[in-house]
Amino acid sequence: MYKIGARIIKTGLAVSVTMYICRLLNIEPALFGAVSAVVNMQPSVYLTLKTAREQIVVHILGAVVGLAFGYVLGGNPLTMGIAAVFVIALLVNLNLKSGLLMGIVATIFVLSSPAEQFLTHALGRTAVILIGLVVAMLINIMLWPPRHSHLLNKKLRACNDVAVNYFCQAVQDFVSLEDQEIPVPYTQREEANKLIEECRLLAERARNERHNTGYDYQFLDPNHWLPLAEQLIHYNDVMVDKANQIYELLPSRLERRVQHGSLPISSEFRSMLDILEKGGSTIKRVNEKLVTLVCDKSRVEPEEISENYWENLKEAIDKWHKKFTGNYYLHALIEIGVVANEIRWVSREGKSLVNGILGNKSAND
Repeated sequence: MYKIGARIIKTGLAVSVTMYICRLLNIEPALFGAVSAVVNMQPSVYLTLKTAREQIVVHILGAVVGLAFGYVLGGNPLTMGIAAVFVIALLVNLNLKSGLLMGIVATIFVLSSPAEQFLTHALGRTAVILIGLVVAMLINIMLWPPRHSHLLNKKLRACNDVAVNYFCQAVQDFVSLEDQEIPVPYTQREEANKLIEECRLLAERARNERHNTGYDYQFLDPNHWLPLAEQLIHYNDVMVDKANQIYELLPSRLERRVQHGSLPISSEFRSMLDILEKGGSTIKRVNEKLVTLVCDKSRVEPEEISENYWENLKEAIDKWHKKFTGNYYLHALIEIGVVANEIRWVSREGKSLVNGILGNKSAND
């Protein structure tokens, strides 16, 4: 069932108020004012103001063109067509293409008036346009103003949760793959991509509002929140991309195992897989700190960036490499290296973000 949001309710209210005011003042056509209110009920206050300015300019240009062509050529169908072409060219050259429809309608409305009433009709139509603009702005500002930073914070948390789970699931599927059908969670991947795009849109709208957030950090300037949110969006996006790269390894790995008779996994190779699996656990732990910082605005302990994990993996690879050689094992080693490198990037980037937010300069290792 479709959810009726605040913007839809505000649009309906703006139409009703505009129509009522126009009829109360006996200004026609009231319908034109209602259209103006709908056009200017934008997703954010900033966009409402921006669109309102453009609509005023477009309408004035359309009315002026209509007056000029009407007084010179008269208000006939041929003049309307020529004037429409002129208005389109003018608005395109002025980079006001979003207002083409309103500009053309304003021109035609003026030209459709009796010759002696061109100016009167132009002023009347301008008045209803302005009423629609003002009503839309006031309602959008005063009633349930859009809180894009608040929405972004909620969406960002959900996005991060899906992205990190998708990455860790990719690592787990690589580790557990033996002789089975390749598991690819397409739904999870699509959901992550969808949430990332929604977060980017909300971040853009929040930035357009000329203020960053209504939330306060206890230890950071609140104006820094939006850039941090955008960094987390990018981090989520890269995690999804790296998870996709891990899943691209699975078909060739499974095919190679089947071609070689599905050999049992040695204890040495299993130890490497176990280390990769522990890397996924580390990423979840670091990610919880990152979300606590960015979404909960709470302080956490900084992260130590050490080489212990990778030294353990190197030792396991050396033990395995001494015992097994050949093309079959070389491919397996390359795949281990690819997955380990993806884990390394996600882990280090997460720790760097945590330490960077806390002001720990040692994060730049």
